[in-house]
Amino acid sequence: MGFQVKDCKPHGLPVSRLTEEQLRAIFMESDVNKDGLLSKKELKQAFSRLGALIPAFRAYRGLRHADANHDGVVDKDELDDLIKYAYRLGYKVT
Repeated sequence: MGFQVKDCKPHGLPVSRLTEEQLRAIFMESDVNKDGLLSKKELKQAFSRLGALIPAFRAYRGLRHADANHDGVVDKDELDDLIKYAYRLGYKVT
């Protein structure tokens, strides 16, 4: 993708803002058990990789924002809402 995930920082000195496609890739890479669902633990890992100051808080907020059926995970049908939430936070490639 042309950037290192470890180099992502929110609201830092940006080279460019992460695209929704880049965010999607980061979230999908965080699906460690490859079940197609993102648990709170996997969301915490993704937000940590994005450089969130408090990844557990971002995971909680992302889950509350995207989990439309309230089953405690983000599935493929809810992923777009999670990506839009993360995109609005303005994570950047530095």
